[in-house]
Amino acid sequence: MKKLLQIIILTLITACGSTKNATDLIADEKFELCSEIKYNRLVTEVGPIDGKLIYKQNIHSLLENSLIQEKYLTEISKNGYSELLKKVNRKEIKPDFFEKFKSDLEFDPYLLFPINSHLSCYGYLFEQIKILDKSSWQFEFGLAYNKFEAYGNLNTDSEYLIEALNKIPEDKFQKVMYRKLFLDLIYTNLN
Repeated sequence: MKKLLQIIILTLITACGSTKNATDLIADEKFELCSEIKYNRLVTEVGPIDGKLIYKQNIHSLLENSLIQEKYLTEISKNGYSELLKKVNRKEIKPDFFEKFKSDLEFDPYLLFPINSHLSCYGYLFEQIKILDKSSWQFEFGLAYNKFEAYGNLNTDSEYLIEALNKIPEDKFQKVMYRKLFLDLIYTNLN
């Protein structure tokens, strides 16, 4: 029912005009829907058997909250994440942080942090539904992130990763769906 309502709303938005703001709003909605579908499939089909469903569904926010509580993440902003990525690479996050995180959850959420799962949703916006073009920030982000991967040096303080991070507008970065990729990378890099 929720998805049907989203489709109806998106159809209405599309019918009302094709301004850049409407396209941006549609892109956010489609990206979020793609991300949710991929993640729900992961939680129900692949993810850990143990653990409360509510924890699994909100694992990225839970990790982010833990990083804030331990003062590894000082603010939810591109600058805060840039500093966090540097801390990760300098190995300033203690291994017992992740052990405590797992213990608090009462399961190991490793499978819930798939690297690049959310990146494919950017491609979905260009290739399948064609609502964005090469001038969009999403396209520039995808290119920058692919450059980060192409160089094979997956350090979290890589200039290419920081460049990718900087392609995301600050107001968009406030949405957790655009931060998940970085949280996936942080969790898997340190575990």
